[in-house]
Amino acid sequence: MEFSGSKMQLLAVTDLNEQEAELTNAQSKQYTCKGCGKETPNLFQYDLCRDCLNQTFRRLIKVIDSVRK
Repeated sequence: MEFSGSKMQLLAVTDLNEQEAELTNAQSKQYTCKGCGKETPNLFQYDLCRDCLNQTFRRLIKVIDSVRK
């Protein structure tokens, strides 16, 4: 099967468009944080958003520091 130059370029552009559409769909997914219920594109440990995870770590740091003393 032999393709002309313009046909190959068209196939390459079509493949790129499909990959770009998949990436856009993946980026547009929203997840719900189990800590605050906010919609966010990224969830971290224990299905928490970045803000809730930071609050959890701050509380843990206080506990760890109190045990060290």
